[in-house]
Amino acid sequence: MNTARHLARFAITSRPDPAVEAVAAPAILDCIACILAGVDSPAASRSRAALAPLGSGPVPVLGTALTLPAPTAALVNAVAGHAWDMDDWEEPGNTHPTVVLFPALMAAAHLRPVTGAELLAAYAVGIEVIMRLGQALTLDHYKRGFHATATLGAIGAAAAVARLLGLSEDQAEHALALSISQAMGYTAQFGSTAKPLQAGFAARTGVEAALLARAGATAQPHVLDDKRGFAGLLAPHDAARLAAIPDRLGAPWGLLHYGLAFKPWPSCGYTHRLMTAAAEIRDRLNGETAGIVAIRASLPDFHHAILPFHQPRNQAEALFSAPASVARMLVSGGLTLADGAAAFWTEPEIRRLIALTVLVPEPARDPSLNFDPEQPDRLQVTLSDGLELSASCAYPLGAPQNPMPPDHLAAKWHEITGRPVSQYHAMLRWPQAADIAAFLRQEAG
Repeated sequence: MNTARHLARFAITSRPDPAVEAVAAPAILDCIACILAGVDSPAASRSRAALAPLGSGPVPVLGTALTLPAPTAALVNAVAGHAWDMDDWEEPGNTHPTVVLFPALMAAAHLRPVTGAELLAAYAVGIEVIMRLGQALTLDHYKRGFHATATLGAIGAAAAVARLLGLSEDQAEHALALSISQAMGYTAQFGSTAKPLQAGFAARTGVEAALLARAGATAQPHVLDDKRGFAGLLAPHDAARLAAIPDRLGAPWGLLHYGLAFKPWPSCGYTHRLMTAAAEIRDRLNGETAGIVAIRASLPDFHHAILPFHQPRNQAEALFSAPASVARMLVSGGLTLADGAAAFWTEPEIRRLIALTVLVPEPARDPSLNFDPEQPDRLQVTLSDGLELSASCAYPLGAPQNPMPPDHLAAKWHEITGRPVSQYHAMLRWPQAADIAAFLRQEAG
């Protein structure tokens, strides 16, 4: 039996561990918050301007009065959610899973009656597919330059939507295989509108692949395993790792074993270890940065490759600038969406600190690890009197190994949406909704 068949059978027949709700419920709300916060971003606005005139449909675009066809709505909602790079991420797939899965599932939930419990199960299935494929392809998939959110995310979204729409096992197998034909994205696009668009393309692909399969479209299921297919071209082909996927599915569920990382700041996650270290140094400086004369930041070389913008020229580039993110943390103790809107990287003190920053890429000690606890990011700040202050961080704030305080996600909801914390807590009951589409229209529209 091929891998696509195993994934399809799991997607259609599995019963998620009830404990996944504790992770999934806040993850969906965090994604909704990111969508609402990104709805007026250049990426989201331009996506709507391009696609909305092509036709309306039943699915709402959150934060607007627009309703669009399911595939288009999935795309534009995902673009908004990924616009500021503040949405969750996971290992081992190294993806932003929820910003692909939730918009695809919300779109599908407007095509048939769906309960919150059904959406929860489909979401868990989608993340499981993403994580187990990520394990099989290894981090080398991402290091080769493939944007795993777009590649693995598209396949996971196809599995999730197949589950939600009640496809047969055969149809689900074809949906997964069809999604592979469009599962593509590149890390070389980071720092541009294409980055969030790639998440949108993945969400749209998941919806379209499931609908096409339901209508009878077919694909070659071996395209996932084949040396001339997904696993052979986008990663080192390892038949043994692929063969291990079936036994790993739901044993235990990836959401419980790996968890999700929630972002406290709107920037690439590869800046967050250095930012966490910078926060420690700022406390020791009592917020005074005038005496800083040199900054040295050491990080893994493959993280450094994703952060090419030393002096960003715009907000999209600032999301992927380690010097700018570190400077902002040293100056203000945080990084907010308002900072981005105000072009914080142009402030005189930020520019001065950026110019003082030297990035030191280091070979990965263990190439299989994304965040190696034995190789933390290290930040060293030199002061005018010769004093050197150093801090290191193995896991960024928000990672499962370094979680945010329990109330931080609710505070983030209020901060980036302007909506009350009470709404956040009320919406945590979404898995109990009898009609999830109606619930989302009423509570999140």
